[in-house]
Amino acid sequence: MKEPLNCCFCVGKDWFRYRVGAIIIADGHVLLSYGEEVKHYYTVGGGVHVGETAEEALLREVKEETGEDFEIQRPLCFIENFFKGKGGSLEGLDCHTIEMYYLMKPKEKKEYDVGSVNSGGESEKMRWLPIDRLDEYDVRPSLIKDLVRNLPEQFLTIVNDGREQP
Repeated sequence: MKEPLNCCFCVGKDWFRYRVGAIIIADGHVLLSYGEEVKHYYTVGGGVHVGETAEEALLREVKEETGEDFEIQRPLCFIENFFKGKGGSLEGLDCHTIEMYYLMKPKEKKEYDVGSVNSGGESEKMRWLPIDRLDEYDVRPSLIKDLVRNLPEQFLTIVNDGREQP
């Protein structure tokens, strides 16, 4: 069977990726992935494969990273994200991602440890972080903190430009 093709490419120092992310909330906590090598948190989720819908990709990625099936409640936002790669496989790259975020519901709040790896092949852990203490953690993109604290009632489109300005 042919390996699925990710909607991701790199040309020179430019890196692009189409990604989905899950906002999973339970008991005042949000479930995030922690990259062991990059040393920061990001949403559970990952790259969309060519020919796959965003919702199919989200359900697949969440299952791969947690070992569990989750229910999609609703789409939250579309984020176009620009940033300079720092750490891990993105070090030194000019990064551009388009990301679809969905609110998801777990069956229960529990610990997940399935030996997940991120897009760079680096180990990641799933962690429940208290929403009222998110400012104590390095979450990227940082606007995820506000998204989690203030879930939008209507679908949003956001441009997040985290590139260093001259």
